[in-house]
Amino acid sequence: LHYYFSSTTNLNSHIISYHINNKKDNDRIPITMFPNPSDLAKEAKKGEGSVEQLGTISVEELNKYHCNNEERRLLSLFGTIFDVTSSEKGYGKDGAYKEYAGHDITLAIGLMKTDEQWLDKFVKMEPKWIEDAKGWVEYMDAKYERCGKLDKWDEDQETWPELTPEEKEAINKCVIM
Repeated sequence: LHYYFSSTTNLNSHIISYHINNKKDNDRIPITMFPNPSDLAKEAKKGEGSVEQLGTISVEELNKYHCNNEERRLLSLFGTIFDVTSSEKGYGKDGAYKEYAGHDITLAIGLMKTDEQWLDKFVKMEPKWIEDAKGWVEYMDAKYERCGKLDKWDEDQETWPELTPEEKEAINKCVIM
């Protein structure tokens, strides 16, 4: 038996359909393949420069772009401000990550915590927390546009305080629901 492939692409649905054709019987066996989700996120991203650039802003200014701000929602990761307005389900008033809108989320995302106590908290981070948070930068870049910088990250991070013993204990606390 000899087989050959043919393909068609539906650009509106991002689905690529392949057919394996059996030369002997001329049977067509359809196969559908989906592209890498991060590739879709990059394609779905609005054109570069389509959001207003803010330059460098303060934490207080960032806090104005919270989940209830229908005009614009922003968040900061390592001081890079991302415009997340397009994700109502993620960062809108009823969104899954509504707490993150309007805040620097670096420590929270590094700790994998959603508690508000970890937002806008600028402390010396352990290498594991930094590595975990850095894993989210590529995702944010793929999905949302950068639109500014947070001034707090221009400071010498060595001068930032360490977490208190109580805060360190809270990190390791296991929550059973």
